[in-house]
Amino acid sequence: MIQELAALRFDARATVGPDGDIVDAVAAGVNSLGEELAASFEEVERRVADRTAELAAATRELRHRALHDDLTGLSNRAAFWDRLDHRMHLASNRSAGFAVLFLDLDDFKRVNDTYGHAAGDELLVTVADRISAALRAGDTAARVGGDEFLVLLDDVATAEAALAVAHRISETLRAPYELDGHSYTITASVGVAVALDGLPTVDAMVAAADAAMYDAKRRGQGLCVLYGRDRHGQVGPADRVTWPGR
Repeated sequence: MIQELAALRFDARATVGPDGDIVDAVAAGVNSLGEELAASFEEVERRVADRTAELAAATRELRHRALHDDLTGLSNRAAFWDRLDHRMHLASNRSAGFAVLFLDLDDFKRVNDTYGHAAGDELLVTVADRISAALRAGDTAARVGGDEFLVLLDDVATAEAALAVAHRISETLRAPYELDGHSYTITASVGVAVALDGLPTVDAMVAAADAAMYDAKRRGQGLCVLYGRDRHGQVGPADRVTWPGR
């Protein structure tokens, strides 16, 4: 019996004789001790299991926060760069192409100046939700700045297909927003970069989409500009400027 308890077999019990002599009393005491040890051991196991679950949840939370934007819940810059880098490494083994969209809200500063930063944050959350709803399965959206967003379009066969998604996002963002009891509209300038031989790295892809986005802003608000090769073979903002919905 003692050996069994020492081996942590707390379900072991001594046999109590019918006469209830001193040996039986000792056996009863040992049995009582075994029950107490069993209860204590179960409590320790429960606490260890609870603590393990808490640590696992905390680890998941830290991992999520390391890869996602705190305000919108979209991927953050680090996660997007990693996802795009992975996609570029797969490019040689996949027939379909991919594209990067760079979105910047037009005149977003006016929202903060007029309604305050809390309203601006509320608008950004709604914008993020609308972008996500406009994407296809397999696409990735990220918030990379105050009012700047990146989108990775996976498996797009043509520039026209990438522009179609850019238009869909742009149109979705044009719908009115409710801010502080008022209806408010905002547009986004969108730069589109489709995977090209002249854009071999993640930084090059993002820089191309960024350049196209700034070209869109120079031309007006709410435009989509495609980055590509011009008729002379030079890579830069192309003449493919489109107005969603027009």
